[in-house]
Amino acid sequence: MRQPAPAHQSTFDHFHAGLLQVHGELRQQASAILAAAAGDGRVPTSAGQLIAGFCEHLENHHRSEDVFFFPAFRAAGRMRSTDIAFLDARDDEHAALVRLVGELRPLAGRARDRSLPQATWRGSVQRLVTELSDIANPHFAAEESVLTADHVAEMISARELGEAYRDMGMNWNRR
Repeated sequence: MRQPAPAHQSTFDHFHAGLLQVHGELRQQASAILAAAAGDGRVPTSAGQLIAGFCEHLENHHRSEDVFFFPAFRAAGRMRSTDIAFLDARDDEHAALVRLVGELRPLAGRARDRSLPQATWRGSVQRLVTELSDIANPHFAAEESVLTADHVAEMISARELGEAYRDMGMNWNRR
């Protein structure tokens, strides 16, 4: 469950804390899906919901970065060449993750589908979530170590970051 940000927390601290939180939630969701797909008994009723929720959460997180935060960082014009290369690499990883989510999402609706052998479903889910995790875990770790509050403060002003948050809140359904 999300905790409210302390009143003294800066916009930069809030950004980094949110990054850590959402990455932790996504790691937990991936583990829960793997647990649901493990074994050889009936697929748990919740398996499809776990997959659908994970896919939506991952897509929304990357949408916040791709549509709002990363463009704001770039527009601020304060990035070093290493920052530009870092964001470009994350963009490439996002594309790979989107592809895998596109393969995983249909399996959410087939979790209890009797026309698909459960062993086939389990194997497909395990393969895709493992492949997603193999990309996502180092991706998350890189973002967490580079996009610290102090470093983000070097890339963008507090006002500009606040505007990115405001833009996201006002335009989420428009972009």
